[in-house]
Amino acid sequence: MNEYSNPASELLDLRFRDSDFEFRFSDLGFKFMTIREALSLLRKELSAPLGCFAQPQSEEILQFLFNCSRSELFLSSDRSLTEYQKDQLFHILKRRLKGEPLAYILGKTFFYSREFKVSKSTLIPRPDTEILVEQVLLNEKQDKARFVDIGIGSGIISTVLTEERPQWRALGIDISFDTLKVAKQNISKAVQLLCSDLLSALKSSEFDFLVSNPPYISGNEMNVLDPEVKDFEPHLALYGGSDGLYFYRKLASEAGKVLKKNGRLYCEIGYNQQDSVMEIFMDAGWEDLKITRDLSGHPRVLRAVLRKVWMTQ
Repeated sequence: MNEYSNPASELLDLRFRDSDFEFRFSDLGFKFMTIREALSLLRKELSAPLGCFAQPQSEEILQFLFNCSRSELFLSSDRSLTEYQKDQLFHILKRRLKGEPLAYILGKTFFYSREFKVSKSTLIPRPDTEILVEQVLLNEKQDKARFVDIGIGSGIISTVLTEERPQWRALGIDISFDTLKVAKQNISKAVQLLCSDLLSALKSSEFDFLVSNPPYISGNEMNVLDPEVKDFEPHLALYGGSDGLYFYRKLASEAGKVLKKNGRLYCEIGYNQQDSVMEIFMDAGWEDLKITRDLSGHPRVLRAVLRKVWMTQ
């Protein structure tokens, strides 16, 4: 623990000016800032835009700066920040106050109790996608399996599934090379990567199941998205066509060419898309359709089985 005197004449007077705001720190009254003081500052400045999330995000910022756990952070609350850490804190705070998601600022986030690297080329994982992962693990009981993760993004789904089932093997595909570069930092050797527009680069029927969290935001919904999503997250991974159903039509009509007989598909859906998505898959010949709801009671995951043999066109 570092001890410092804090004479009133030694003021921390750092400013960040921007066209839309000015941030002043001279009212802190200290040249040296402890973790306790930094936490108080962050919580105060973030409370207006974040509400109840100000406290956990303030803690996350300081855990990042000190590379420590939450308990270690509070056990060292009198420890002082270095000049570099103060500069980083103010830089992070400035970006956060302008609406940039914290996951992008820190370059990482958590999903299924694991840490993953993210960038502005990838979506930030949502808790709803854990329902998708859990449905796969619940229904696929075999020791060995090969599956395709369609639109792998940061690699969260493939990584969790192959870690939970060490003998499973995955092929992760994405149309964005930048996205695949992020996924490569997260995946294990059990996951291979391929740059492809959906299933266009695949030919043979060799996979047991497919899993996907496709873009499903409609044109009207894109216009009213939260600014943190609309202004920062990749539209390529959000926009699902004018009605939000484009990718479900493609999956329903094309997935059969890479699945073994009785192959399964698991995909996340929008909260208001259950009837439309089920109709699309039933019309394409899929059977045993099942919808799983999320913790809010909204339809969230579709499971479907394709029993017929896919015929090459």
